[in-house]
Amino acid sequence: MSAQALQSLCDRFALGQGKISLLVEAKSDPSLCAAVNADARLPSASVIKIAVACTAADLAARGDIDLTQSISRGSLDETFYCSILHAFDADDPLTLKALIGLMLIVSDNPATSAVLQTVGMDRVNNWLDQNGLQDTNLSLGFEDAHLGTPLRVNLTTARDCLTLLKRVDSDPTYAFIKRMLANNLRNERIPKQLPDDTVIAHKTGTLAGLVHDIAIIESPIAAYYLVVLADELEDDAEFVCALNAFSADLYEMMTA
Repeated sequence: MSAQALQSLCDRFALGQGKISLLVEAKSDPSLCAAVNADARLPSASVIKIAVACTAADLAARGDIDLTQSISRGSLDETFYCSILHAFDADDPLTLKALIGLMLIVSDNPATSAVLQTVGMDRVNNWLDQNGLQDTNLSLGFEDAHLGTPLRVNLTTARDCLTLLKRVDSDPTYAFIKRMLANNLRNERIPKQLPDDTVIAHKTGTLAGLVHDIAIIESPIAAYYLVVLADELEDDAEFVCALNAFSADLYEMMTA
């Protein structure tokens, strides 16, 4: 398999969709890579939650916060939308680490707000700067009032998302975050058609007309990073089907 063939596959996938930004890179050989609009800034949606988790992990490693700290369900922000937290009673305790898990595994927004309130938005933006994600920002949180169009002020790029995935993959401080991402329950995009023995540590992002998925993909015969950011889509469901097929074709190419 050549980088040229890989680039051709990515170009064909991006053609005629919406505003597509993507990157793929083999873990064993970074020169085996392909990109489309990798530096275009798009709304980050929920993929930024990985950076929130990494900031919390760093603060905990320094002793600035305690991931075993318990927070009662009733003290968290209420939401009009469906939330896994509605399954808990108001006095049920949830550790900060458990809330990070809910933030990543089911992308729960009230859990995200609780983690972000503990960590602080400024410290997340400092983490982004210090780790080389220069084109990514967090300006608004995930409260109900900010969901939808307002949340589009949070921006990122495919290149920054690749940097983020590599940090999670390489730093032992973030091992628990990678494990949480590998247990993501929203698996209708990149993972949909991949073999059952493939471990996909990934995070999705969703807004109207926007479909993201960023992933560390590892199986006995392949290991690579894949970032797909898509905005201005006419038909989200149609794009997801195209992404399923692209991910399967890419996996086959990476194992050749």
